[in-house]
Amino acid sequence: MVYKAFQETIIDRLQNRLGPDYRLTVSKIPRNNGLFLDGLAVTPAGQTMAPVVYLNHYYERFLAGRSMDDLVEEITDIYRESAGLFQPGILSLNDFSQLKDKVTYRIISTKDNQLLLEDVVSFPFEDLSIVFYLLLQQSPTGQMSALIHKRHMKQWQTTPEELLALAETNTPRLLPPVLKPMADVMENIARTHMDQEYEPGMIDRIFPGHEAMPLYVLSNSTALNGACVMLYPDVLKNFAEQLDRDLVILPSSIHEVLLLPYDEDIRICDLAEMVTGINQNEVAVEDRLSDHVYLYSRAADAVALARDPGCADLL
Repeated sequence: MVYKAFQETIIDRLQNRLGPDYRLTVSKIPRNNGLFLDGLAVTPAGQTMAPVVYLNHYYERFLAGRSMDDLVEEITDIYRESAGLFQPGILSLNDFSQLKDKVTYRIISTKDNQLLLEDVVSFPFEDLSIVFYLLLQQSPTGQMSALIHKRHMKQWQTTPEELLALAETNTPRLLPPVLKPMADVMENIARTHMDQEYEPGMIDRIFPGHEAMPLYVLSNSTALNGACVMLYPDVLKNFAEQLDRDLVILPSSIHEVLLLPYDEDIRICDLAEMVTGINQNEVAVEDRLSDHVYLYSRAADAVALARDPGCADLL
């Protein structure tokens, strides 16, 4: 089934399931790294706000083998689950006092989001930008969030500095950090996908000697937009002190970063070349963060772009 037919089928089935009191609309919505996705909004009669799901992602899952019935059921559950949030009197996006404890941040590529950054509140962080969202709802099926635009600041009579202060408090509270050895992450993935075929010690046999280059995965409790955890107060500091080493930070995606204890023999340019290759070949465009490598310094208690005097300028 081609994408247009898939889109029309999803909309028809949802309309039949939800009834005439719901208005279904699809619009192009700007996303990370310059992408525009097809956002499906289902708006109940008498309401002006509605959650949005991205049909592009559901089409990928359809092509991977999910049935149309399963996808329609899942989307219906998402809307029913979030319906109460948008009822009049439950939540007002005009009343900032109701929203302050929902302000969170994420990090995105500055270079690849120039158009988006013209319209949203942001702070620079090396070659990245800190942007702000309202985390409206979390559930087993995902998150509901709303990007904070510059127009919202005027509407709410707030400032970028207040948003940053709120996000620095809220984000670690709502999305606490999770740090795991890469071997544990790989083992969990293998267990999930192989089920009864998984055998203890399989990771050691597949990747012998992986302890020689101990990688750690840093994200948040949802594994969504978790790369910003490297900004959380004391997370990198405490881990670096535990290892008694500075930390090399590899931007795996917007969802997580990889940490590697720093060693003088490490060639930053080789790592940057590896990150670039993985981004180009393995990471979806929407999920890419940066091709550059970062270094957390214990002495400075700060993250900065890593420099290697033995390599050409990485920027």
